Amino acid sequence: MAALFKSYLKSMSISDLILILLCLFASSYLWTRQEQKDAYLVVYKDDQIFGEYLLSEDIQLVIDEHNSIEIKDGKARISYSDCPDKRCVKQGFNNNMPIICLPNRLVLEFRRKDGDHRLILQ
Repeated sequence: MAALFKSYLKSMSISDLILILLCLFASSYLWTRQEQKDAYLVVYKDDQIFGEYLLSEDIQLVIDEHNSIEIKDGKARISYSDCPDKRCVKQGFNNNMPIICLPNRLVLEFRRKDGDHRLILQ
């Protein structure tokens, strides 16, 4: 098997390698752009939906006097919280795992339009 792979690599030209790399780059770029376009953030405050925001838009939101969030480059984070340990702020930007501030009862949940499934069960 290794000998077959080596002979295949020797028969490839530089143009073949460039074409393969170009195809891989283009497909990964298109896949990530589609993923960002369909993604949005659902903000829950006190077990109620506070709002839904597209991750493709860069915005800063003040939820209340205790929390504010920031959406930038397809990711979101809790930029300010007055909770004691600030674990939610230390988590930083994310675009797939929920961000939770337990003392202030704030949840940031990431969803895609194609699969509308909640990550947190109540």
